[in-house]
Amino acid sequence: MNKNNYCKAAFSQIDITPDFQVELIGCYRLDSKSQGVLHPLYAQILLLEFNKKNYCLIAIDGLGLTTTLSNKLRSIVAEQLNTNISCVMLNFSHTHSAPNELSPINGERYFYLMCDRIKKCVTEAKERLQPCKAGWDMTNTKIGENRREGCTIVDNRLGALKIDDVSTESPLAIILRITAHANILMSCNNKISCDYFGIAREKLQDYFHCPVMLIQGAAGNVKPAGVDKINGGSISDLDRISDILLNSAKQLHFDMSEVTNLQMFSINFDYCSDVPSEVEAKQIADDAERLCGIDGLQWLNECERLRKSGISTQVQEGKIHFFNLNNACFCGVPDEIFCEISLKVSELVHSPFLFLNGYTNGCTGYLPHSEEWVKGGYETLYSYLQYYQFHGHVLPFQKDTADRLARLVAEEWKHMHS
Repeated sequence: MNKNNYCKAAFSQIDITPDFQVELIGCYRLDSKSQGVLHPLYAQILLLEFNKKNYCLIAIDGLGLTTTLSNKLRSIVAEQLNTNISCVMLNFSHTHSAPNELSPINGERYFYLMCDRIKKCVTEAKERLQPCKAGWDMTNTKIGENRREGCTIVDNRLGALKIDDVSTESPLAIILRITAHANILMSCNNKISCDYFGIAREKLQDYFHCPVMLIQGAAGNVKPAGVDKINGGSISDLDRISDILLNSAKQLHFDMSEVTNLQMFSINFDYCSDVPSEVEAKQIADDAERLCGIDGLQWLNECERLRKSGISTQVQEGKIHFFNLNNACFCGVPDEIFCEISLKVSELVHSPFLFLNGYTNGCTGYLPHSEEWVKGGYETLYSYLQYYQFHGHVLPFQKDTADRLARLVAEEWKHMHS
């Protein structure tokens, strides 16, 4: 091992469950105020030091912050580590039984609780850094199903990164990239929960004898297998999905090696979405109420406000975030990307080890590929009537967005590995 260039790593995790009442986000509930805790929420940190620079991957049990709040948290961690914000990557589990940080019901209080505890977790990780080796592997898992009408494509890849302590040859942590909404528990549940993530982590940790971090993939149109796409499932489904994941993970075998290439950085990507005309907006709102029972009055008012302000297109300056280690890469965007987009990117670069993930550094709404974009439906259109304030735009991003994104990610991968 090159003593001047070796990599160090540490893993740490911390409970981020609030001990006060919050508003739950993720689905409609008659009463959205939390009524206790079913499963604790955690933040997990993989800290890496390479070439005397710190890189931090953070997995958070939550639906997903806005990009503004995500960047605030990332900036706090970056300052703590004396590194750039582009060297801090957040990934959200997207549990639908999580606190709403924008809610007047202790939302801001919860956000700062989470920030304070993650800072403590980072401090603990800094004190545990050890020289490490790393290894990747991949297998398939059938924990998810496509929930869009007439669609069967699923990203079944179970990507895995293992980090070992060099001196003891024991595992420091295993990071698994999975693809399935964390929404087994839906409107019938009013308790805080990390959904199947927590139970799965416990079972995996018992098997691998080390901490396991789960990060969410391209799950925008993927639900847990065998669970109703609207009403969700039951407590027993949490165990069932976790067991499927565990049995799949048992097929993993890692070839450990020295870390010779570690990069974490962002590139710019502009997202554009249209503002509907008065007639178009009225039709969308009527359809949303008829088909999904969604009240679009506030959304209609926002569309009118935008039109009166002379805004016909909303533009968001976005980032595509890369975490590349040796010959594989977690790449993330703050969207609920459809699984077909991630598979397309892997196909473009002829490598299954480029994992394009959603729910990274925030959550800005669904991002369908062009074929599904034209079909409409809840994921591609009507969800914005509920969550436009959270996502920052009133309609889905324009039809060509997914294609542009896939090409740019593939080009950057080819540049990194040329």
